[in-house]
Amino acid sequence: MNVKIAKIFQMFTYWPIFLSLRFFIHYEIEGQENLEGLENKGVIFASNHASYLDGPISAASMPRSSWWPKDFFPMRFLALDKYFKLINPIPFPLSVFAALYVKINGSIRVSKGSGNLRKSLSDSIDELKRGEKLWIYPEGGISKDGKLQQGKRGVIFLHKQTEASIVPVGIIGNYGILSFRTLLRKNRVKVRIGKPIYSLGDVSLEEGTNMVMQKIAELVKN
Repeated sequence: MNVKIAKIFQMFTYWPIFLSLRFFIHYEIEGQENLEGLENKGVIFASNHASYLDGPISAASMPRSSWWPKDFFPMRFLALDKYFKLINPIPFPLSVFAALYVKINGSIRVSKGSGNLRKSLSDSIDELKRGEKLWIYPEGGISKDGKLQQGKRGVIFLHKQTEASIVPVGIIGNYGILSFRTLLRKNRVKVRIGKPIYSLGDVSLEEGTNMVMQKIAELVKN
């Protein structure tokens, strides 16, 4: 999907999504000041993942320049290739909407279990080197119980290949958000943006992944 189209789409849908989140789930954001100085650089955002709504929740957390968060849009989400298909893990007919959404939204296709990080993340590496903002969920999928799962090595591989900063993010209250309680405005969601990690030194992929997941774990604590 053309990056310009993705940017237009995200900016056009920003306010409807942001206002809906504020109304239905009392949406809050902390730590936007940590993103100062990253506007024109490639950045890897890494957060926990417990809901199909995490994409809109994540994108809406970006700071605004006047009325629009143009400096951080488009936000390019890494999505497994199965979600680009009309029939995917999301129940039909919502699966069709989801497939169209990830395409128009400029999501980057990732193949799971290929065993070759360079091959599966080659597009992501190219986008980061062009200064794009990428959002990755290191757990590799949606948590089934809402608890933070063990992270995958992709986030550190991207960092080592591009030297892009990693911004850990914690999303609190997203588990079970697709429920009737949300319509009754009884759920609350908070996004905490952590301080950027500019360098992890000469650590292994496994060590670096554990360090990032620890930062995310600290952010999701109530």
